[in-house]
Amino acid sequence: MKKEGSGNLFESDVYHINWFDQSKTFFSFLKRLYFLLALKQKNKRIVWTIHNIVSHVKTPFYNKILFKLLARFSSVIHVMCEDTLTIAHLEKYAGKVKLVPHGDYYGSYPESDLDVRKKFGIDERSPIMLFSGAIQPYKNIEVLVKAFMKAFGENENVELPVLLICGKVEPASYEADIRNLIGNCKRIVFNPGFIPDDELSAYVESACVMTVPYSYRSSLNSGTIPLAFSLGKTLICPDIACVKDILKQSDCLYGYHYESESEHVEILAEKMAEAYSDFVSGKIGEKESLAVQYMARNSWESHKKEWLELYGETSC
Repeated sequence: MKKEGSGNLFESDVYHINWFDQSKTFFSFLKRLYFLLALKQKNKRIVWTIHNIVSHVKTPFYNKILFKLLARFSSVIHVMCEDTLTIAHLEKYAGKVKLVPHGDYYGSYPESDLDVRKKFGIDERSPIMLFSGAIQPYKNIEVLVKAFMKAFGENENVELPVLLICGKVEPASYEADIRNLIGNCKRIVFNPGFIPDDELSAYVESACVMTVPYSYRSSLNSGTIPLAFSLGKTLICPDIACVKDILKQSDCLYGYHYESESEHVEILAEKMAEAYSDFVSGKIGEKESLAVQYMARNSWESHKKEWLELYGETSC
């Protein structure tokens, strides 16, 4: 549903809602509550997509009210991975839960002629391990840096990987924490700042592997995974709910499990070393090929029928 003026707000038949239970102020909560109650009173079809269980940042307690009302009022509860049902405690609504996996990013980002290596002075012989996206505390950047240092230290061998961390930092004060942790390690390139859409493909395509060390607390799904797959790349990622589903179908990424932050550092370091070894031997190409195949099977087009059914439609 596109944004409309207030006069057209209730003219649609179907309302697809995502992140709706993440209000940051009481006034925002009241507006959302009114909107949701009005949709229910007008018998509108509500499709609610659950991306993650809780906000990545702390939000007010009253958002739980929105979550519970969405569960009750939704015509369809759309989930993108199997474990969402039990993790979100939605068992009593199982009859209206529909699973359709995250779609692809084909054509979403234009080809770019940006030379990422030249921009950051990275040697052609150094494989790039990439983290890109919003840089916030829940993204476990500290774990990523510690794991990379554990795997490769500060060895100056140009054939060892470089870790490239790019994205807008929030809050701004978090940038200093990251820089202090990186210290003088020349094998880690930190570029705080939003990556323009017309350059994103260049960053992804420059990498030998992407790495996203998510937290189990808040992350069920990841947009970075289908982005990487859509551009022919694989990733290192913990077994959050969507990764479990992916690995049931294909060995197309480097999945792992951890129980604590210290264990996370240890296991991620091992996976980074494994991915690097696979890159050197050429074996990583097998995972890339499987990733491309997985994305083709789970593209928007491949699941068009299921997406239409969310809206009560059976054909275009």
